Amino acid sequence: MNPYIHPDGRTLYFSSMGHMGMGGYDLFYSRLDSSGNWSKPVNLGFPINTYADEINLIVNARGNLAYFSSDKLGGFGKNDIYCFDLYPDARPILVNYMKGRVFDSKTKLPLEAKFELKDLKTGAVVVTSFSEKETGGFLVALPSGKEYALHVSKEAYLFYSENVSFTGDYSAEKPLLKDVPLQPVAMGEIVVMNNIFFETGKADLKPESMVELEKLLDLMRKNPGLSIEIRGHTDNVGADELNMKLSENRAQVVYNYLINNGIHASRLTFKGFGKTIPVASNDTAEGRSLNRRTEFKVVEK
Repeated sequence: MNPYIHPDGRTLYFSSMGHMGMGGYDLFYSRLDSSGNWSKPVNLGFPINTYADEINLIVNARGNLAYFSSDKLGGFGKNDIYCFDLYPDARPILVNYMKGRVFDSKTKLPLEAKFELKDLKTGAVVVTSFSEKETGGFLVALPSGKEYALHVSKEAYLFYSENVSFTGDYSAEKPLLKDVPLQPVAMGEIVVMNNIFFETGKADLKPESMVELEKLLDLMRKNPGLSIEIRGHTDNVGADELNMKLSENRAQVVYNYLINNGIHASRLTFKGFGKTIPVASNDTAEGRSLNRRTEFKVVEK
C-alpha cells in the first residue's frame, strides 16, 4: 500500500505486510532496471521498521531525507510523522531540476500550456503536465545524465521545442532555468526544430528525431489550414555548393516524412539555404551548432 515513486522514475517505496518484516506494515524499496524489471523488495530495516505500522514514506528532493508515519509507542497521537536520514543504499538515483516560465512571445503575458519531456534515446514520455495559469511557471525533476526533448504547446500557438541535456548539478534550490516563449500562429513566424538530428554531412535522420517529427505532424493535423515551408541550414564548413545541396536535402527529408504520414503536398514546400542565414557566429563550435538547424515558416494559416 501507499506506493511512492521518486522523481528519478526508478525507485519505488511502499508499505507492506505481505513480505518478510518486523510486524505490522513495514517500509520497503525496489528499483526498476534497464530491462523494465523491478528488483526484489528490500526491507528498510530496524530501527526504521518496528513491530508497529510504518506507512506513507516519501523522500525529499535531494534523496537523503525520508518522512513516514507510524503508530509507534511514545508518539504524540495515533499516527505521527517521523523523519530520518535515508542511508545510501536506499537512496534514489540523482535527479536534476528544471524551472521554467511559459509566456506569449508578443505580449509577454503568462500562459497555461501543456509541456512534455521525452527521453530522446527511448522516446518515452518522462514528464507531462501544464504550466500554471496565473504565472506560466513549472518545476520538474528529471534523472540526470540524459538528454530530453522539451515540447511546449497550446491551442492557437506554434509549438516550442528544445534539447535539454542534464549533465550538471541542478538542485531544487538552484534549478536549471528555462524561459519558454510561445509564438501565436501567424504569417511569417519561424520555429526552429531543435530536436531534429541528422548524421554528420548527410541527410539521414537519426532515430532521436522521431519525437520532434511526430510533434510537427500533430501540429499540421490539428491546424488543417496551416501551410508551412520546411527550411534547412548549415554552418560555413565545407564548399558552398555542397552545403546548399545538403540543407535542401535535409529539408526535403522532413517534407517527405509529412507527406508519407498524410499531410497533403499542397500545404508544404521545402528549401535549403546553406550557410546564408546564420543565427550565430561560425567562429565557435557552439555557434556552428546553432547554425546547423531545421526550421519551418508559416506561409498560410
